[in-house]
Amino acid sequence: MEHIVKSLKPAALVVVAAVVFMFGTAFLIAADATMTPSSLGASSDLAQAARWLQFLAAVAALAAVCTAGWELVLRSEWTGGLEIAAAALGILMIVIDLLASAASNGSSAAAAVIGAVGIGVWALLVLSRAARTSLAEQASHAAGRRPQAELWLAAAVGLFVLAIGYGFTSAAGSRGPGIAAGILEAAGVGVLAGSLVAARQRGYLRDRPVPGVLAGLALLAMSFLAAAIVAGLSLGTLTALGAGLAVTAALELAAVVVLGLAAWTRVRELYP
Repeated sequence: MEHIVKSLKPAALVVVAAVVFMFGTAFLIAADATMTPSSLGASSDLAQAARWLQFLAAVAALAAVCTAGWELVLRSEWTGGLEIAAAALGILMIVIDLLASAASNGSSAAAAVIGAVGIGVWALLVLSRAARTSLAEQASHAAGRRPQAELWLAAAVGLFVLAIGYGFTSAAGSRGPGIAAGILEAAGVGVLAGSLVAARQRGYLRDRPVPGVLAGLALLAMSFLAAAIVAGLSLGTLTALGAGLAVTAALELAAVVVLGLAAWTRVRELYP
């Protein structure tokens, strides 16, 4: 999986995906900010444009994963190629999720469930890496090396929690599921970020983009918490609801910008 961010072409495609997703999130902020009884049509059109842009961003991310996999196949690195194939399956499920959402004008409840399955595929992939790393560490009996398997396991747990929370968004129109979705998603991202912090402290992650990734994950967790708060508040008017959703989307945009800058930093490191 590391090959996605260790090769120039896949990393560049990740940057493209981040930029397109930024534009989609910006359209979403505009849609929420214009959510008033007199401008529902304009708000709906902006939200639909946001969904299609986010779908295109997911397609670019899928292209990044497939490009990394093809490079491994050309080098006959079959183990890594199989991992990339599983990662591509997870991204494909998210692509289908966003396509279904865009095609149904955001009304498809099943779309979020499909996306949750995709995140779950990534969680299973990370869990398999944790198991293989644990076996390798037990076989090598390496002295003086702090274990990596538990870090992979923590990352897998974070992704599983994120997948469950994302699945709850299929019923986020209700207060309870909306609150649960936001809290679980924030918790999942928090656990994932914690595993990266621990890996950095143990000397496994020393790359320049890592602080940016951590900052982006922190902002993403804040956006999920904001979504939970908005779901729990009794916002009596469309204008108030739109303002709350716009704040949530603004935090998400900030997270994507920071993560995109981290990806761009990686591209500059890889560029010959």
